[in-house]
Amino acid sequence: MTVQIYTADQAAQMLGCSVKTVEEMARQGELPGIKPGGGWVFPAGALAQRLDQLALEQAAKRRAPPAPVATTLTPASKARGGAKARALPKLVTLGQST
Repeated sequence: MTVQIYTADQAAQMLGCSVKTVEEMARQGELPGIKPGGGWVFPAGALAQRLDQLALEQAAKRRAPPAPVATTLTPASKARGGAKARALPKLVTLGQST
């Protein structure tokens, strides 16, 4: 059974970034690599799986949150002079309970 591996140079070329970036991501545990000697190597299957996971995580972060919706609340205290209190708008995010 043979396992395809990439060097840091090959991974950097494939990702379109510098070798330093690939090595830093490996040191931080963001990319699945090992350093058996002087340089990093990356199993192709593990690297592809992690890249899929990173892409999905970053796409989720880019999704815009829902726009706030205005609702009205009536203040508990009365306005000065016995006048009827006006309802004030309150911005809330959809999906959150008030």
